[in-house]
Amino acid sequence: MMNEIKGRILAYSIAGIFAGIYLFFKGFRLLWQKRLIQNIPTSKIRSVAMGLVELQGQAIANLLLTGPYTKTPCVFYHIIIERLVRDRNSSKWVKELDMKTDIPFFLQDETGCVVLDPRGVETDLPLRYTKIEDNRRYREYNIMEKEPIYVMGSAKKTDSIDERIHKEVEKRIKETIENPEEKQKLDVNKDMWIDEKEWELVRERITKQVSEEFSRAGEEFKKSERLVPEALKNVIIGKGEADRRFLLSNKNERELVECYKSRIFFYIFGGVVLTLLCLWIVLSYKFQKGGI
Repeated sequence: MMNEIKGRILAYSIAGIFAGIYLFFKGFRLLWQKRLIQNIPTSKIRSVAMGLVELQGQAIANLLLTGPYTKTPCVFYHIIIERLVRDRNSSKWVKELDMKTDIPFFLQDETGCVVLDPRGVETDLPLRYTKIEDNRRYREYNIMEKEPIYVMGSAKKTDSIDERIHKEVEKRIKETIENPEEKQKLDVNKDMWIDEKEWELVRERITKQVSEEFSRAGEEFKKSERLVPEALKNVIIGKGEADRRFLLSNKNERELVECYKSRIFFYIFGGVVLTLLCLWIVLSYKFQKGGI
């Protein structure tokens, strides 16, 4: 029995060493990110330049969403569902769903407005809902309309409507060609050959379909887009291709930096203490075993 307890302590200590090292390096990553936040000057939307930028303003909805659990109107939400898994010695929460909305919305300050594409964003948002039911835990984080937000991401040019339509048409034609059943439908006269005229009919049909879809989406977008300066009509803030740093928070820069300070201290100092403590336990066990 005693050997079993010692073996369990040893296993936990080895795991603790790796956990401490992970926390230590995570702390330095947060330190680097904190310095980046402090060093990048906050831009006004009207004068935003291409590349990594830092912006602050209000969140304005393009399409107003409803939080799945809070049932409140919002422009963005992040939900997490976890299941409690128990074994003989411990219990832990395991993620079953981790979902962030990808619907674009607007960031507005006193100089103008710009489109925000939240795909791939890292968030630092308040917990607006939590509930434990049976062995599952439900959480929701969100941004409400007109709530002040901070964004660090890449300002980049987007394709024009015509370019986006062309790319979508080509993509759908390629998908049709790669699908044997769909490709067979293109042979209208059933002569076992898709001639130039049949290809032209397909292209016209797909182009019309895509154009109508973009037109409907564009009408919904125009109401909010009137706030966007002309120079920023084809600009979005999102995750960059080369510089992939993209952070969204409802805290301002000063609050973010203060929050990072406490977390950095916890991760670096805590990581060192945990690693050294667990290492001491492992070495003590080895020496005791060697002395027997």
